[in-house]
Amino acid sequence: MIWRRALVLAVLALGLAVPQPAQAAGPTTFGVRPATAQAPDTRNNFSYSATPGAVVKDHVAVSNVAEEPVTLRVYASDAFNTPDGGFDLLAAGKDPVDVGRWSKVDKNEVVLPGRTTAIVPFTLTVPTNATPGDHTGGIVASLTTEATNAEGQKVAVEQRVGARVYLRVSGDLRPGLAVEDFTASYSGSLFGLGTTAVGYTVRNTGNVRLGGRQQVRVETPWGSVTDGPALPDLPELLPGSTRRVETAVDGVLPAGWVTARVHVDPVAPQAVEPAPAAVDASATTAAVPWPLVALLLLVAAFLVHRRLRRKPTAPEPLPEAEHVPA
Repeated sequence: MIWRRALVLAVLALGLAVPQPAQAAGPTTFGVRPATAQAPDTRNNFSYSATPGAVVKDHVAVSNVAEEPVTLRVYASDAFNTPDGGFDLLAAGKDPVDVGRWSKVDKNEVVLPGRTTAIVPFTLTVPTNATPGDHTGGIVASLTTEATNAEGQKVAVEQRVGARVYLRVSGDLRPGLAVEDFTASYSGSLFGLGTTAVGYTVRNTGNVRLGGRQQVRVETPWGSVTDGPALPDLPELLPGSTRRVETAVDGVLPAGWVTARVHVDPVAPQAVEPAPAAVDASATTAAVPWPLVALLLLVAAFLVHRRLRRKPTAPEPLPEAEHVPA
């Protein structure tokens, strides 16, 4: 169970990204978690497998651990990946179109005295035309308070926490990742080895959520290989989501041309058939030690100039003697 006291911590519980122009108005503390009809249970999230047209009934526990009473909004929303691969839910006021729309809580407002928990039923109705694969969202508890910003103005600040909802609809599952927009560039040093900068975008092209393990290396035309640094595993990408990766491989020979390669092994957080295939991509770039080339050109120009200055010049011709007739 995740409890969050301040605005920033409440936001981090879901990976939410919101501006922080003001401080939270008070220390109200609340949380949500899966539950039975009687009490919170041990599940970390809501996870279901269902067929189109199925109806799933479940419960969420909404708790207030502060001494003061609190009034919370409770609702369902859709999830998405942030640019850095984090997990987020649609901001309040944005209408969900997927599993958040299919989920309805019995109470949209819960009044909780201090140190109490309420069990709120909700129903997830899978449309008959729901597409196969993973649909992700969350059940959210939200508190809006009044705060003062840096200019002394009163503003509304929303704190929210949530429990994730993972729904897998039966049918044709197509797990897959792709590597797009692969770039490589080489920067050499005056003497010795250089660095190859590598960038690429990993896209979830399938219909199930996937993470991945990734490895980058650089090869020269004659077969020498330089491994890149150890990269963190890719975060769990929802279908259609992307994650941009930037890294650098040091110690690369200035071999004229080098090829940067990336290998990604997909990781499925939930068993899936068929298993997702590994993905490879590459890009070739010039690997010339340009600082050294520039230095050599300067030296060559200096030597040529010096040689030209030392080259003897032809003597001026003597004036012709005047012819005096006898």
